Amino acid sequence: MANYHIKKPSALISSVEVYHTGGDQWSDDYSERKIYTSKAKADAMLPNPDGTNGGFKNATVVKE
Repeated sequence: MANYHIKKPSALISSVEVYHTGGDQWSDDYSERKIYTSKAKADAMLPNPDGTNGGFKNATVVKE
């Protein structure tokens, strides 16, 4: 089974990628990324229907 993680460009330096580490935390250290066991679980983190999930703006799900 494939694993997935979420990444996005850093808000401070767009050439730097940051990785979701859980909750509302992000890190530029790839080894700290949160690993999702299904694409559906990772995709479920991205929607922002009520405007409270702005931390995932420009984020993408990546298959490992």
